[in-house]
Amino acid sequence: MNGTRAPENAAFLPGIRPTTPVFEAWQQVVGGLQKSLGRFLHLTGKHRDTFFLVGDGLTAIVATSTVHHLVSGISPSIGSSLALGGIAGFLVILANLLLGNYRLAWVTFSLSDLRRLAVATGLVTLVLFGLKSTGLVARLAPPSSMLWGMSLFLALAAFRGSKRLLVEPMYTDSGGKRTLVVMSSRHAYFLPNMLRRLHDFRNTIVGIVDPDRSQVGSFEQGIEVLGTTDDIEALVEKYRAEAVIVMLETDPGFNLGDFYSRLHRLGRVEVKTMPSLLDVLEDRSDMGALEKLCIHELTGRPPVTINVDQLSRVFSGRRILVTGAGGSIGSELCRQLARFNPSRLVLFERDDTNLFYVDRELRRNNPDLDVVPFLGDLSRIRDLERCFAQYRPELVFHAAAYKHVPILEFHAADAVRTNVIGTHQLANIAVRYGAECLVYISTDKAVNPTSLMGATKRLGEMVATSMNGLADMRTIAVRFGNVLDSRGSVTTLFREAIAKRQPLHVTHRDMKRYFMLTSEAVLLVLQAAAQGRGGEVFVLDMGEPVRIWDLAHRMVELAGLTPNTDVPIVEGRMRPGEKLFEELLTAEEGTVATEHDRIKQCRISRDYCYPDLLESVRHLDKDLERLDPLAVKKAVSKLVPNYRPDPCTGLRPSCNLACPESKSPALRPELAAA
Repeated sequence: MNGTRAPENAAFLPGIRPTTPVFEAWQQVVGGLQKSLGRFLHLTGKHRDTFFLVGDGLTAIVATSTVHHLVSGISPSIGSSLALGGIAGFLVILANLLLGNYRLAWVTFSLSDLRRLAVATGLVTLVLFGLKSTGLVARLAPPSSMLWGMSLFLALAAFRGSKRLLVEPMYTDSGGKRTLVVMSSRHAYFLPNMLRRLHDFRNTIVGIVDPDRSQVGSFEQGIEVLGTTDDIEALVEKYRAEAVIVMLETDPGFNLGDFYSRLHRLGRVEVKTMPSLLDVLEDRSDMGALEKLCIHELTGRPPVTINVDQLSRVFSGRRILVTGAGGSIGSELCRQLARFNPSRLVLFERDDTNLFYVDRELRRNNPDLDVVPFLGDLSRIRDLERCFAQYRPELVFHAAAYKHVPILEFHAADAVRTNVIGTHQLANIAVRYGAECLVYISTDKAVNPTSLMGATKRLGEMVATSMNGLADMRTIAVRFGNVLDSRGSVTTLFREAIAKRQPLHVTHRDMKRYFMLTSEAVLLVLQAAAQGRGGEVFVLDMGEPVRIWDLAHRMVELAGLTPNTDVPIVEGRMRPGEKLFEELLTAEEGTVATEHDRIKQCRISRDYCYPDLLESVRHLDKDLERLDPLAVKKAVSKLVPNYRPDPCTGLRPSCNLACPESKSPALRPELAAA
């Protein structure tokens, strides 16, 4: 690392230190040359094609004539050198026309374009060598075809790369904010060059920060790697950095939230992030940087690790069914399972649009994977029968469910029909068709539920685990809290409101929720499925719960705005079925450690008898059509002992309505009697 302090308007060039007068003179010369040639070099259409044709011909003539004149044993005449150059120029133009090399853009000339030029030069060299062998142009042939071909290739490459050399910024001295660029992985190193191509990028890049200490002191695209992320405070002070840009390519090798917190404590440094290009291509960039930074900062959780070899042994070559495959959890399950090369992946989904998009994505990214999109509904037994009879899945991941708490308070029958009856039908058919394992995706709302959604998920959890061991099928359940990029989640709603400068509505200042990235939750679900023996309820370690009020403030700040100035944050009232605090365990339950430090096994206080539950579920199914929402809640509360229905009933279904009685712990008489 350079021990001298960089001047205010300096950047780094290979071999030239920014503290020398030579550097300043170089800046002035190159800058003036760029401005004077910029208009001339901006050629399009026929003008560009003509320029390339003439340029290639002249370059070939000059290179061939020069080499022929310099290396010939007997000094050739100028006429013979020019004649050979003319033949070479004609052949070069013909070869480039045949290979389509005149469609190459001048300003983005790259290594892949060099290969195309090498092929063209090789063809010309072979033709001249053949002509020389026949004796037709023996008098004009170059003394060494190989040396002549190499010289011709270097000359053509220099001509084609001349615009990048003259026009592309070789430094970033714009007089703007002094900026450090942080690389989260080696894949991010091409991004600074993209920034320097942007005319509106006014920052001065003073150096690169890399988590890998072995990179310190090296130069990447002319920019020096000044230190590691462990040295960030010292680097900001030493180089007087005013901004830090974090390049998010793949999962970073350091705790992003902790890194942001350290920068935030410096007070005067502006922090920006660039999303992974893979996230951009998969339409996930809008979720990436903002929420990841925010949640990792507030929870302090490091990235999740998994046993890849163990998961490969369990899932590779297997027939796997995912229900709810078009949803947030289901689609991520499909993406992660595809990494382990199952023999078949069946996508069971009731929404044809969601099914279309996840099917298209999987086929595009995994062309060798046997993907089966199956349009079906859990509540229709015929759909399940047809799916299992046709595809015989060995492993089943059950992620399909109705999940929006306020809506289900007013559509109780639909909630029970899908979340409970559908779960039982799925598990029953999985047993009959010889499935080896069923993984039930549960939720923290199933613990001491006050919402019907939570109660139905708890009942589904009870049904699934009670069927463990039937026909040797093992069943497990995995509980976790909120995931960030699910549709309708609080972070999604906040982000949309921030983009429109609309108020963020927080239903209670003290409300807390557990949060985890969807990809992390799904990886832990797969790990739990791989290590579960059957009958377990696993609970994911989600760190400390996050106060929604703090989450709203931090998301506004990370967007570069001021809370309650640029974006108002408004406290409202609780919605039907909501709780202030979510729980992952009941008072009677405890946890037992497993082989993975982020997965705990719930110590279940009682085992549920499947025949008894089956009879209760059948009675509930029979009565659904004639029961109103209040009666359905009463019936469910008899099956889920810890269910305390929200007393807010009789209102119109709206996610913005607050229950006037929700602050009172007392239940209505008819609910308390249940």
